[in-house]
Order: sequence, then structure tokens, then C-alpha cells
Amino acid sequence: MAKWAYIADGKLKALPQFPPISRPGEEILYYSNKEKATILIEQFFPLPVEADLSNIPGFTYPEPRTIKKEVEEEDIITALKGLAPNKALGLKKITNQFLKTCEEQLALVLAKLFSSYIAIRYHLKPFKDSIIVVL
Repeated sequence: MAKWAYIADGKLKALPQFPPISRPGEEILYYSNKEKATILIEQFFPLPVEADLSNIPGFTYPEPRTIKKEVEEEDIITALKGLAPNKALGLKKITNQFLKTCEEQLALVLAKLFSSYIAIRYHLKPFKDSIIVVL
């Protein structure tokens, strides 16, 4: 498509356009961007297929694993110790070095806070956001 964008004979050629496409096995061409996007989504992100487990006779699933519902101070301290001190600032501009320096003061408070979030099954919106820095 890039070759179409060049100027030829002093005139700008038509802007690049994604050509009409069809579904595999069909002869119908689709021209609208919405139809083309739908076809591309179907091809690149197909719905998952149900696994056929009929050839695995007698298989028994292990007991489900349980996850502790309490976050302890030691969990917080371990996580803070594992932080790299000189990483890029997050959304709140708090450095990892600051968190590591204050780990003793933060551990109990954060443990109680995160335990309460687990108990009520609440996920903070800031934990769903991130900053990506392209170097």
C-alpha cells in the first residue's frame, strides 16, 4: 500500500486503501471498513474451540488449588525488596526507591489494605492502568 502513496508526475496518487476482501471459501467481496474489520477479526482472533477430551479415559482432575486470602506483612516486604530501584515513575510519580526505603512503615498498612480488597473482591482501577515507555 505504501507504493500507492507516492507522488507520480507531480500529482499525489490516491491515498492508500485496504483492498476489498472476502471470507475464506466465499466469492463475495466486502468493501466497507466495518465489514473488512469484522472479517479480519474473525481470521486473527477466532473463537476458541472446545477441546475434545474423549480420548483421555479415566482422567481425574487434581484438587483445585487454594489461594490464601490474607496478605501478610512479609508478602509486602518480599515484593518491595524485589523492586528495581531506578525504574521509570508510575502514574502517581512514586519511585521504587521511596517504596523500598519506607517498606517497614508501609508493610502493615498495605497488607491490611490488600487483604480487605481480596475479601470484598475489589480491584483498584489504578492496578488496571499502566504506562509504557518506548525507548
